[in-house]
Amino acid sequence: MSHNAKDILGEALVDYYNGVDQSLMVNNKYGDPEEMPIEVFFRDKEDLTDLEKTAILHCKGTILDVGSGAGAITVMLQENFDTTAIESSEGACQVMKELGVRNGITSNVFDYQGENYDTLLLLMNGIGIVGELNNLDMALRHFSSMLSDDGQILLDSSDISYLYEDVAKPVNKYFGQLSYQYDYKDQQGEWFEWLYVDINTLKEHAEKAGLQVEILLEDDADQYLARLTKKK
Repeated sequence: MSHNAKDILGEALVDYYNGVDQSLMVNNKYGDPEEMPIEVFFRDKEDLTDLEKTAILHCKGTILDVGSGAGAITVMLQENFDTTAIESSEGACQVMKELGVRNGITSNVFDYQGENYDTLLLLMNGIGIVGELNNLDMALRHFSSMLSDDGQILLDSSDISYLYEDVAKPVNKYFGQLSYQYDYKDQQGEWFEWLYVDINTLKEHAEKAGLQVEILLEDDADQYLARLTKKK
C-alpha cells in the first residue's frame, strides 16, 4: 500500500472495534461485489479454521505474524511465544494495540529490515500481498532472508481454478492473480492485485528461491497449508 493510499480496511477495523459494524464490500473484476465479514479479524481460537489451527500447532521459536490485521492470532500466539505482528494498515495497528498485541510494527513487510525469525506466519492467504506472480520469487527470497537457519514459513493459499468453470482462464496473466477494491461508507480504495497460488506453482517458485515445500494440510475447498524451509 502506498503511504498516501486510503486505509479503508483500517477504518473498518477501527469502527468495528468501537462498536460500529458497517458493511465492508470488496469489488472484483470477475463477478458481483462480495461482503467481507469484519468479525473474521476478531476471532477467538475456537473460531479459527482447521488450516489456521494446524498452522498455530506448527509454530515455533520467535514468530513474525505477517499482515496480522487486527492482531487476533498474534494475541493467541504471544501467550506462549515471542511474537511480533507486522501490518501496513495504521488503523489495524491501532486496533491491535487495543487488543493487547505487545510487539507491533507498522510497515510493509517488504520494506522491513530487522532481526531473523524462527517462524514467518502468513495466514488468511497472506501470500496474497505479493500481488502478482511475477513478484513471488522476489518475495520468497525476501522471506527466506528473514528466517533463522532452521526457520520456517507457514502460509495458506488456494487453487482458485473453480472460478473459471464457466469462463475461460485469463491468457495474459496467471489465473490466481485477482484485482480487488475495498468499498466502505461510500469510499472506494485503490484497486489492488491479490495472489492465490496453487500448490504446484508455489513449489516451482519456492525451488527458485532455495526453499522446499511441505504440504501440512489440504481441505475440500481447494485450500492448503504449506511449510517452506531452506534447503540444506
